[in-house]
Amino acid sequence: MRDRMKDEHYFYTLIQKENESVIMFEDAVKKTALEKGELDRGVRNGYSILINSYEKEINLLYSLGEDLDAIEEVYKKLLFYYSKMWDRKYGYIELIKVLSLAVLFEVNRSDIFELKEKLISEKFDDYLANCLIKKIDPTWERGGAESEFKVYDCLKQILENDGETVCEELKEYLQEKWYEIHRECAWHDSHKSSKNVYYGYWSFEAGAIAKILILDDSSLKDVPYYPYDLVHYKK
Repeated sequence: MRDRMKDEHYFYTLIQKENESVIMFEDAVKKTALEKGELDRGVRNGYSILINSYEKEINLLYSLGEDLDAIEEVYKKLLFYYSKMWDRKYGYIELIKVLSLAVLFEVNRSDIFELKEKLISEKFDDYLANCLIKKIDPTWERGGAESEFKVYDCLKQILENDGETVCEELKEYLQEKWYEIHRECAWHDSHKSSKNVYYGYWSFEAGAIAKILILDDSSLKDVPYYPYDLVHYKK
């Protein structure tokens, strides 16, 4: 177990539920896409449902303590559908999560080609997104110095700090800022709900930053929300 807020039974039950949803929608979406094409409204709705399920499944599997190889396979499916669907209407926090996981799983730059093309076509030039993409694809030429959304502005200072205080600043972000800056997210305070909508709280962007900066993150190992073993997955 990586998460201590819920027990194994809780996570197993929700994983089974998401698996059943994925199996049902994957089969239906593939069949409809062949018959009507990927631009069909029903297909697009199916893609959105699959994205949501895969995101939940990644959090659930990681929270439970499942093997990272298995979680990577789920992430590849998430990235596939997310790349097909992304536009500016998709949430910024979700984009940063998907790109952070791409850094942590060390995907090939070809794996994010479609997503990059969409970011370019939408003239999306965001500081944090660019930093994450640059880690995956060093040829990425976008380099906007500002964030399109201010939610992660505090991370810019961390990314640009090459001193000895970086780990302490990242620790402060995790302990004092991370949960609060996500207060508007639907999942905020979900661990208090009686409706089984808690999927685990993880700051994948903090892990991605630690990987980008090649930090000695041993001091962050037991800090809440920090995905320590995922940061070290392919080192």
